[in-house]
Amino acid sequence: MVAARRPAGFAKYLERLGHSVTVLTSRAWGRADAPAEPATRVIRTADLMDTGLNWRRAQLKAWSGGAPASPTGGADYATGVSWPARVLVPDVAVLTWLPFAYAAARRLARRDRFDCVITTSGPESIHLAGAALARGGLPWVADFRDGWGFESLHDWPTAPQWAADRRLERFVVTRADGVCAVTEPIAVDLRERFGVDAVTITNGYDPDDAERGEALAERPEAGTHTMLHAGRMASSQRSPAPVLEALRLLDRDSPAVAAKLRLAFAGPLTAEERSMLEGRDVADRVRLLGSVPRSEVLGRERAADSLLLLTAGARRGEATGKLYEYLSAGRPILVLGDRTEAARIVADADAGVAAPVDDPAAIAAALERLVRGNVTANGAPPEYGYPRLAERMAALVETARTRAAQRNRIR
Repeated sequence: MVAARRPAGFAKYLERLGHSVTVLTSRAWGRADAPAEPATRVIRTADLMDTGLNWRRAQLKAWSGGAPASPTGGADYATGVSWPARVLVPDVAVLTWLPFAYAAARRLARRDRFDCVITTSGPESIHLAGAALARGGLPWVADFRDGWGFESLHDWPTAPQWAADRRLERFVVTRADGVCAVTEPIAVDLRERFGVDAVTITNGYDPDDAERGEALAERPEAGTHTMLHAGRMASSQRSPAPVLEALRLLDRDSPAVAAKLRLAFAGPLTAEERSMLEGRDVADRVRLLGSVPRSEVLGRERAADSLLLLTAGARRGEATGKLYEYLSAGRPILVLGDRTEAARIVADADAGVAAPVDDPAAIAAALERLVRGNVTANGAPPEYGYPRLAERMAALVETARTRAAQRNRIR
């Protein structure tokens, strides 16, 4: 899953910088025999999400890309929040994984002399393990892959839950020896609300991926323009509806251009998404690839004429991990969500074009520019490569160690 690319990238390139890295993760999201582990030592703990107690295990497998796409009309996975997710603060992992993760972390900390622990969220509850280890003197960096209280995806039904969520966030942010976030808006929010020195260390791409993309056997249809979207949509409050509506406008106003456009979607779908993408008026221009191996996705990104990045449109701090993989592919990117951090990054990198997510006419105009070849993309900016980002994380670790030493002396 794309969220795993960040800790995997750090682990890999921190080791290349000479650090020894241990990754502690959940058995529910990977295999012990994974062919390309990100570090010398990867420890996978038990997780109730991977047991019979999880009545939605099939959903978990489909959502994470471990199940084949539905051959006809059905859903690969369903959206919606389970009742435990509406009850447990800050997230269900506080019950399903945190007890196992914390126990394993304590055993490791007693046995090995770690210089620092880095906890990365979501789930936010894993930071509580970092806080517990920090109480024992271990330097601790809290890494936020999403905002917690900023542009939160939580929707707690009661005021006490909101209050508990905010108290936990404050506890974590103010006690960590180092704090970082994936986008500047998230880091700014942490600095302003909690007065901490939060730094921005973005998601990134692995330069080695350029050699991992599979060469595709099929050739693109002559005279066409293929735009690829990779990843899930509804699970992150995104939808293909705006680009499909723009395609209908393009059909009406510039039919010759619209006839050249082909949209390809790689990843699991909900029933609603599948219904939209198989609509009678767009089906001949849409190809559903289902869940495909990562190496094939990388190859398809490099073979595409352009790449589609969907956002919810309402979150300024949104810049998905997929964005940086797109930048590495070197193809023009269309960002739906012109006020997002993703749009700013694409504009600064001269890597594509952005349009408002709620303006089909503007999206249609951007599609026409792409099909006509009027949008180009520069190469991947090296500052977004994990070799550079790992150097920044290593520097933050050193800062955290200094602060922890001061904290321990005060005690």
